[in-house]
Amino acid sequence: MPQEPAALTALERLVRQGSDADLRRFLLLLQPPEIADLIEALRTPSDRSRAFQAIVGIDEKADVIGSMEEEEAADVLEDLAPSEAADVLEEMQTDDAADVLQAMEEDRKEEVLREIEPEEREEISTLLEYPEESAGGIMQTELVRVRIRHRARAAVEEIRRTRDEVGELHEVFVVDDQGRLKGWVKERALILAEDSTPIEAITIPVQIKVPVTMDQEEVADLVRDYDLSSVPVVDDHDHLLGRILVDDIVDVVVEEATEDIARAAGTDPEEIYEPSVAVALKSRSPWLLATFLGGLVAAIVINAGDELVKDAGKLFIFIPVIMGMGGGCATQTATVTVRSLALGRIGLGSVWPVVRKEALVGLVLGAATGLLVWVTAAVLNHESLSVAWIAAFAIFGTICLGTLFGVVTPLVLDRTGVDPAVATHPLVTTANDIIGSLLILAFCFLVLM
Repeated sequence: MPQEPAALTALERLVRQGSDADLRRFLLLLQPPEIADLIEALRTPSDRSRAFQAIVGIDEKADVIGSMEEEEAADVLEDLAPSEAADVLEEMQTDDAADVLQAMEEDRKEEVLREIEPEEREEISTLLEYPEESAGGIMQTELVRVRIRHRARAAVEEIRRTRDEVGELHEVFVVDDQGRLKGWVKERALILAEDSTPIEAITIPVQIKVPVTMDQEEVADLVRDYDLSSVPVVDDHDHLLGRILVDDIVDVVVEEATEDIARAAGTDPEEIYEPSVAVALKSRSPWLLATFLGGLVAAIVINAGDELVKDAGKLFIFIPVIMGMGGGCATQTATVTVRSLALGRIGLGSVWPVVRKEALVGLVLGAATGLLVWVTAAVLNHESLSVAWIAAFAIFGTICLGTLFGVVTPLVLDRTGVDPAVATHPLVTTANDIIGSLLILAFCFLVLM
């Protein structure tokens, strides 16, 4: 069914109805990130391909590809001849080029790699060997390095020689004759130094350097803690391999936060980047099944005490409130605890204060909510206060235990090496249903028997 013209964006109308000249003039008015967003929003591969082909200049095409999501960028380059795709990737930073190649089909990736200049192909191939979420996987090899035995003039000449490929300078790295990192020289120091000044005289020690195998989330934590604009990456023998810039760290932070949010909801981050029914079912089903089984256990518990609950009469109308409040408090506590663990706010010495704080919160919320429920139940069922006492004690106990379980579960998972973001919420939700059901039956037995 053809799309209504009103549903088409300006770029779609130009792609489908405009001339090549009109399309080029339109794109010349935009910045690469804006063009990237518009191309990603186009609905068909043929539209995206024509829009990309209309971009003037290989540098501009490289900037646009670098601003796109890796999967989308790979799809756009799929429509180009391998030599054309290689030309675009050669103009990009090595880390960005490697990310796009990583998203391609294996056969296509090899075809494009063969078309890339040998020296750059070797650098990109090296990056592809590192795990995607390691320091090596997000570093770029373009940087300025000088020997510690050289003088300031040599550093300035090296900056001029590499200015096109390096991009953002930030600093000049200083290495020995074996390529081992010795420090760095700031731009200000180079500007003020005489040409004959020894590099060693203006070299300062590197505050932070990271091994090539370090996880990207740990790298992001270091950059944030030390307020760095870039960080050098070294191997086991301290040889300088590359650098990680703050823009890459921003990408890591967004990626890790997205993963944590998706996992906390009981799904997989893949669903966000690949929104298909099959992926959604695959990622959500295991945790929903766990929650469903927990709900069945709670139903079995309630059914086992059916006669007791019947005797409580109007208690049924308070069961959703009891279960909902307990689950809400448990989920809030679990979310705060999981995020605190991710940010490093909870250490070995701060576990018990966190548990005590959450236990106190649970007691206060449970007491206040229990009082409100008692008053409400007493008004609705003033002939007998048994329902009021059962509901009040049940919601008090459910909130207290739910809150405690919400803080203890992620702490235990973290200590046993299980990612708290993945397993905490399904476990807490399931446990809350079972605990709430048991407490309702227990208080029915105590009050009515």
